[in-house]
Amino acid sequence: MVYPLDTAPRPIIITAIKSGLGNQLFQYATARRLAVASGGHLVLLLLRDYLTEPHSRRFGLQNFNVAGHTVLQSRAAATIGKLFPNHPMPTHESREKPIFEGVGQNMNDPFFIRDVLTWREGLELDGYWQDERYFADIRPRIIRDFTLKEPLDSRSRDCLARIRAAPSAFFHIRRGDYLSAEFCNLFGVCTADYYGRALEILRARVPRVRVFVFSDDPGWVRENAIGGEGAEIVDWNAAAPAHDLALMRACSHAVIANSSFGWWGAWLGELPGGIIIAPRLWYKAVPEYRDIVPDRWMRI
Repeated sequence: MVYPLDTAPRPIIITAIKSGLGNQLFQYATARRLAVASGGHLVLLLLRDYLTEPHSRRFGLQNFNVAGHTVLQSRAAATIGKLFPNHPMPTHESREKPIFEGVGQNMNDPFFIRDVLTWREGLELDGYWQDERYFADIRPRIIRDFTLKEPLDSRSRDCLARIRAAPSAFFHIRRGDYLSAEFCNLFGVCTADYYGRALEILRARVPRVRVFVFSDDPGWVRENAIGGEGAEIVDWNAAAPAHDLALMRACSHAVIANSSFGWWGAWLGELPGGIIIAPRLWYKAVPEYRDIVPDRWMRI
């Protein structure tokens, strides 16, 4: 592969890309903000070979109009050297403290690393960075970066038209791996009662709201009538989560699970007057943790 040469001596901002699409968006957004602030180059470092190996968690940023260069970890040194000749590799690493190291501790905002915001040299990030404070000051740029490269298919385009035709809200239900013994104890799972209470609040404020439901467990959604009568279950984009995200962000209001994917649907589509409802408990094992949900959103 031939890389375009860039000889301008600018910082290199590297971010580890891992886990599902919602986490990848957080990792990108934080690094993107640092690259913008420093005038530096942005490198997305794939910790696993997402491009060739079968993984349940796929690299998804390529579906959006993101900036930067995507580099496999196994080829990072050689590839970055070709991309940016005569540029020093970052010598400083900011490694985020894992949330669950705080289990049982009395915490007072220990996870937000404020120093990251003022860093202007080369830097390598490793973490999840689930806090809008890392990138809120470049919100318009992040919103543009996370638009789709390719158009929606016909079924999703029709759904988008229905979303835009009336006051709309999306409900995001995350079950799947959260039901495993390990994850259930760590994360917890939002119940049907939670979604029922959220629907009551939403309909009291927006009586004619139309609900669109997104879930990795549509059978459970149907069994529990999540979203109420008339709710539409969007269940055809399992292999295209970026398309689900595009539909979610088009909704005026949102009810989300304790999941980064739903968080992004709400944040990207947030408008003045919009109602966003999130669970009061984001991590079951760390009930004190509140950083991820902005104070302006409603917790129940």
